[in-house]
Amino acid sequence: MRTSTSKVFARLPRPRGLLARLRRDQRAVSAVEFALLLPLMLTLYIGGTELGQAISVYRKVGQTAFTLADLVSQVANLTTSDMNNVMAASTAVMSPYPATGASMIVSALCYSSAGKLTVDWSVANSSGTPWTSGAAPPSTVTVPTNILVKGTDTIVAYVTYSYDTGFAPFLKDAAGSTVIKLSDIAYLRPRISSFISYNSVTKCS
Repeated sequence: MRTSTSKVFARLPRPRGLLARLRRDQRAVSAVEFALLLPLMLTLYIGGTELGQAISVYRKVGQTAFTLADLVSQVANLTTSDMNNVMAASTAVMSPYPATGASMIVSALCYSSAGKLTVDWSVANSSGTPWTSGAAPPSTVTVPTNILVKGTDTIVAYVTYSYDTGFAPFLKDAAGSTVIKLSDIAYLRPRISSFISYNSVTKCS
C-alpha cells in the first residue's frame, strides 16, 4: 500500500515545477495587458478630443465677443435694427458650432467725470439678460483702468457659451451639471465719438 501511494505522489507535479512553468508561460500576456490598458487609452483619447474641441469653442467665444464689441464701437448711433444686424453678424462667428447655446450682451459703460462707472445702455440676444441701465456693471466685470477715460463710454461685450461635452454623465455626477460654461469678454473704446447712443439714448457726461 505504501509503495502504491508513493508512486501516486511521485507522479504529481512538484510545486516548484509548476511555478517555474508558470513563469515561463507567456501565452495571452498581450491580451491581458491590452485589456488592462484599453480603458485608460480610451479615456485619454476621448478626453484629448473633448479638450481640443472645448479649446476650439472657447476661441470662437472670444472671437465672437471681440466682433460684437468691434462692430458697435465703429458707429456713433445705433438703432434696434442696427443692433439686430450686429447681433446676427456676431452670431455667425460661432460657426460651425451651434449658436443656440451662446448668450451675448453688449453694453456701453459710462465713466463719468466724477470717476463713477455706470451702465449707459445694454442689449442682449434672446439667450442673455441685459444689464440694468443706470446701475453699476455686474461684479464679475472688471474694466481695465487703462481703457477708462472720464466723460466717455467703454463698450463691453460679454459672451457665454454652454458647451455640451461627451463626458456629460461624468460631469453630472461630479459637478451636478451636464454642460461646461465658457465665457469671454471684450473691452473697446468708441472709435469716432466719445460715446455711443442706442435709440438716441445716452447718459454719459
